[in-house]
Amino acid sequence: MERGDVSTKGREVIASARRYASNLTASSPLDDMIRALLLISLFRNGLLTDPPCEIDFDCAECIPDDMPLVMSQRAANGSLSVSSGDEMTLSCGEGRLIAYPLLSALTVLCEAGRYRVRQDNSLRTLLELGCQASVFEDVLHAVEHCAAPLQGRAYQTVEPQGNARHVATVCFDEDRGSPIAAHMVSAPADRLRLPPHSDRRAPLTLLGNFNHMFDSNTRHQAEKLFSSDARLNRHLREIFKHERFTFADQTLTGAKLLDGRYFDDQDWRVAEFVSNRVLAWGSVAKGNLAHVQRDVAELVRRARPRGTLDVYAGTHGVMSLRAGGGRRDVRLKPQRFPVPQYVWTVVHERSERKALALIVLNDPFIAVSEIRERVFCESACGRVSWLHETRRYRNYEAPLYGLTFCCHVRNFTGRVHEMPEKIVRDVPEGDDGLLTFLI
Repeated sequence: MERGDVSTKGREVIASARRYASNLTASSPLDDMIRALLLISLFRNGLLTDPPCEIDFDCAECIPDDMPLVMSQRAANGSLSVSSGDEMTLSCGEGRLIAYPLLSALTVLCEAGRYRVRQDNSLRTLLELGCQASVFEDVLHAVEHCAAPLQGRAYQTVEPQGNARHVATVCFDEDRGSPIAAHMVSAPADRLRLPPHSDRRAPLTLLGNFNHMFDSNTRHQAEKLFSSDARLNRHLREIFKHERFTFADQTLTGAKLLDGRYFDDQDWRVAEFVSNRVLAWGSVAKGNLAHVQRDVAELVRRARPRGTLDVYAGTHGVMSLRAGGGRRDVRLKPQRFPVPQYVWTVVHERSERKALALIVLNDPFIAVSEIRERVFCESACGRVSWLHETRRYRNYEAPLYGLTFCCHVRNFTGRVHEMPEKIVRDVPEGDDGLLTFLI
């Protein structure tokens, strides 16, 4: 079907219009005009092309569990629309499709909201075209500035040519079950250039087998922990039930270090990996943490054509509550899965040698008398022109929503060692090194 073809409904309406018009008697020019207007009206309402194929990536129930990559079209704002009659290429990378176990890619034709498979001419829904496994991987990987006992991870996908395309890296603290820092770049296709390395999977050593065993156990625990906010908060209250601490309306939730909106096209799916999750209080996650991430996402979008903006995100410290006559660190498991005191983001424009650190205090219970101690730099947020959402209504100064402050990266790395100082060593001190606007 060509894009301009008339749908079945359109043909039926036009036939009805013709029958109706044939009953009119052309007795005057006015009758001819009425007949013409009637035909035009019915034609406009009835001449409808078949509906397009709409893919809403934000609707988990609308796509396969392991959605293939759409290689022939680009997604925008979490969705993709293909006109009826247009072709699409679906790819599972190195994997295979569930419905076609011998194939890693399919060519399909959009047909009235469904998909005509070129290989066998069958008409299928999108839910029938899933991959046997995710096209994106969260794998153990060497990561620069992430030395043992910390664990390097890479988010990647394998392209049709067989090459791994790295989208982001994470430095993970396996002992605590928490990410330390993550990194992505605003390059086209989110292509993160790593130092020379091999992606071939060599036979595991004894130590390598232990690493994979512990990694699998941590991943299972984290997925269970973050799968339900209700279960997570029942567990939290069980931990503190003898302290008689009043949480009021506050609840914990799983927040993302790297927001999905930072990524290009369909790569946002890597932000769903559990190793990208941290524990945050609800009012903070929905408040200033969300505002900061929206502003950073817009900065990344504007900087993507140049490909020289790096985004780092991480955690620092462990948040504590006043309970039992003192302070008690908040951890969901013994010595593991801590609630971080700070969630931070660093944006670094390499070509201009400018950067900015944005720090969100993950503590809605903080007393006014404690704020000065927690804010460890003179904040420059009021001077940053691209912080539209963060600066709106000045809520970034409210602890309830996550008190937010902005530091020069030199001051920041002197206090927060999770962000390696050598990465931003070329950034000048003082105002010359502040990324207050995008050039």
